[in-house]
Amino acid sequence: MFKFAKYIEYVLLGLCLVIVALFYVQNGTGMFKLSNLKEILGSTSMVDGILLWAYILLGISILLVIVMSVLAMVKNPKSLKKTGITLGIAVVLVVASYFLASGAPVNANVAQAPTFAQLKMTDTLLVLTYILLGATILILVGGGVMNAIKKR
Repeated sequence: MFKFAKYIEYVLLGLCLVIVALFYVQNGTGMFKLSNLKEILGSTSMVDGILLWAYILLGISILLVIVMSVLAMVKNPKSLKKTGITLGIAVVLVVASYFLASGAPVNANVAQAPTFAQLKMTDTLLVLTYILLGATILILVGGGVMNAIKKR
């Protein structure tokens, strides 16, 4: 099963590289030119495309987490409690992030202003990212401190 996950990881990495390359080659002729760099980087279609790809990757990762968890539970029924607790924590974090997100409008130079739902979802994902980053830092520092205390 872990080889399957590695293959999916490599396929998604390759797709990301192709998508990023295509975003830089998006002028009318299909050829990337340094003279058009400012225009290409300033266009909103590049940002919209990258955000769409990020949403697609988010959906794929959520789907894979669910599928891999179900496969692990089928293989080892004893892991049902651990998987349930992990899924519960994930749901609580997402719900908490949603309620912490403001969804306030931002002054942006775009042709079509984002809706409140889009702003709320973006803020939710940003808050969730900050929570997970903070938890990661705490776990890393806490683990280092615990190891230093145990080695005394």
